[in-house]
Amino acid sequence: MKQRIDHVAPFALVALFTIVVQGLSLMEFLPLPIALLAGAGWAVLIGLVARWIRRRPALSAWVEDGLVALGCVTMALLAFGGAIGLVMLGAALDSSSITGETMVTMFLPSIPVAIAANVPTELVILPGLLVLGWRPGARRILFVAAAAVYFVHRVWTYLVFAPDRLDFAAAERSTAVLTTAEKDQFAAALHVDDPRWVLNLLIFAIILLSAFVSSRGRQEEGSRSAVRRRRR
Repeated sequence: MKQRIDHVAPFALVALFTIVVQGLSLMEFLPLPIALLAGAGWAVLIGLVARWIRRRPALSAWVEDGLVALGCVTMALLAFGGAIGLVMLGAALDSSSITGETMVTMFLPSIPVAIAANVPTELVILPGLLVLGWRPGARRILFVAAAAVYFVHRVWTYLVFAPDRLDFAAAERSTAVLTTAEKDQFAAALHVDDPRWVLNLLIFAIILLSAFVSSRGRQEEGSRSAVRRRRR
């Protein structure tokens, strides 16, 4: 029974993670049932691919470490890039001559950067690590923790931050100097006090820590697989 649960658990987590995150992401463009169905389809696909890779110990080890490295890069981009962006926007709002056009122009580059970091993280990196790293040991705990914090981060983003920021990106680009009231509106729309960078930093630290955790569990799993193949 325990072995069966251990076999199903990573795929159940991947399904929950992917369906909810992708459902929230796609509901801006698709009806909710179709968005959830698309998320479920991707969960099945990424789960099957990760399972196929996991059955090949050498390839699995290479892919797992590669996803950890890529996860460090994407989360560093979100954590440090996002924090710097908020500082810059906050400083710009303190200027006595800032215009709406300048604020929108400053904000727009952050959208493709966030997409470039979030898309591989939520579609491939974390779902893949949940399956490939699902074995007893510290790495599994770290992968689950990273996925859990990221899950909270994305749900929080889509329900609270994304609508305001997308509306801001489409705002009128006035060349008039912003009044104090307009600056307050811009600050609220941009969420310049956005605390999500703390979660980004935490996820980055967790994934980075996993890169230094011993892969003894993976080596033992590979040895057991080799023994089973020889017995066959």
